[in-house]
Amino acid sequence: QTFIENNYTQAIAGMKLYDALLVNTIIEGMNLVAKEGPVVNDRNGVLILSATSGVHHQLAEGALTVSPTDIEGTMNALYEAVTMTPEDRERRASLLANSVCREDITHWLHRQFLDIADLL
Repeated sequence: QTFIENNYTQAIAGMKLYDALLVNTIIEGMNLVAKEGPVVNDRNGVLILSATSGVHHQLAEGALTVSPTDIEGTMNALYEAVTMTPEDRERRASLLANSVCREDITHWLHRQFLDIADLL
């Protein structure tokens, strides 16, 4: 089912229940949906993530990577996600959740300060 609206409660419920989460941005700084989904999901959902997403470098190991303009590649990734073995889904979900929890807001803020220091 597809929902198109700004409803926080519904969004969290959807993230808890997804089998596959497609985050297919062309370019952006940091997509928090790609980080929130794996942490709250209860079903070992598979993250399908654009190679140009700002969080791709952090989450690539556990995600299926797609080019944001490749429709056939995205279709294949969606198929792979919904036919993946339970063991592989669990392994990927664990990698994603651990990565997000390990690189929390404190870690992110520290990196921002280091980047600023490099500019000075």
